[in-house]
Amino acid sequence: MSGGGTETPVGCEAAPGGGSKKRDSLGTAGSAHLIIKDLGEIHSRLLDHRPVIQVQAANDSVCRLQQREQERKKIHSDHLVASEKQHMLQWDNFMKEQPNKRAEVDEEHRKAMERLKEQYAEMEKDLAKFSTF
Repeated sequence: MSGGGTETPVGCEAAPGGGSKKRDSLGTAGSAHLIIKDLGEIHSRLLDHRPVIQVQAANDSVCRLQQREQERKKIHSDHLVASEKQHMLQWDNFMKEQPNKRAEVDEEHRKAMERLKEQYAEMEKDLAKFSTF
């Protein structure tokens, strides 16, 4: 680098020109700062799992939504099955009642036919009375 100052060595390189042994093993103050910065970055990369945590949270949310949807579908399906069973029971009861209802209607029809026969017989008698004049 140009300028009147000394260059700061990168990483753990010792500064050129001798110096004390302690200074050679630790590096300069600038390199110590870089090492601390690098350690901070490594530490944050190792311990900061936000993307992984976010993906896991998203997966958990999707799983919960799928479970709710499956539960809703099961409830709906169970309701449909129960409703179908109820309709089948109602149909069976309806069909069992039909012979009795038919017999009632047939009896009412027979009685109505008897009343009409009697009414027409009475009307014929009345008509016969008027025709003799």
